[in-house]
Amino acid sequence: MPEVVVLPEKEELNVPDVPLTSSALKAGAFHYGRQCDRENKEFMLCKDEEKDPRKCLEEGRKVTACAFNFFNQIRAHCNESFTEYWTCLDHNRQEYRRCRSSQQQFDKCVFDNMGWVRPELGDLGKVTVVKTERPLPKFDLRPIPPPEPQPVPPANLPASKTGSKFFFFW
Repeated sequence: MPEVVVLPEKEELNVPDVPLTSSALKAGAFHYGRQCDRENKEFMLCKDEEKDPRKCLEEGRKVTACAFNFFNQIRAHCNESFTEYWTCLDHNRQEYRRCRSSQQQFDKCVFDNMGWVRPELGDLGKVTVVKTERPLPKFDLRPIPPPEPQPVPPANLPASKTGSKFFFFW
C-alpha cells in the first residue's frame, strides 16, 4: 500500500514574493548574500538533508522575510544609488563591468549608512559549517550491497580479423 502524502494547507503555502526584477536582484546580490547568509544556508541544508520540501517551509519563510527586510533597508537608506545601479544593469544586459561607477556609489552608500562591506569575489562561495537548531534527520542506514562481480574475459582471444576498433584514419 503506498504511503499517504499529506499536503500543507493553502494558507501555509501562501507567502508573498519579493516584487523585484532580475536587475534589482542582481544589483543587491552581493550584499544580500552577506546579510542573509545564515537563512539561505539553513534552508539549503534543510532541503538537502530532509529530501522533502514540505519539511522546509519555515526555513523558506525565513529566507523570504530576510529578503524583504534587506531590500526595505536598502530602500530606506540607499534608494537613489540602488535605483541608479539596477537601472544601469537593466540597460546594459546585466553586465557588471558596464556599471562600475554606479556600483561604487551604491557600495559607498551602503557602507556609509549601514556599515556593510561588499564581500570579496569568491567569499560567498566558500564552504562554511552551518550551526543549526533543527534536529538531525533520520537517515536510511541500511548496509550498501556489495557490487556484483563482473565477468572476466578469457585470456587467449584470437586477434581480430579487421584490426582494432581504436585504430582509424584521419
